[in-house]
Amino acid sequence: MKRIHYCNECKKYTLKEECCSKKTILKNPPKFSEKDKYAEYRRKAKEKELKERGLL
Repeated sequence: MKRIHYCNECKKYTLKEECCSKKTILKNPPKFSEKDKYAEYRRKAKEKELKERGLL
């Protein structure tokens, strides 16, 4: 069974043990909850990050 890894360089989840020529860390994404009280803040932060990168 494969585990989810996280790349600190490109900030992406992957199934590979290496990404961006560096070793990834084992990490699981946050659990989904319909009663997520922080979802609004995460969406705003993600939107801000995408605007800064020029992707939105």
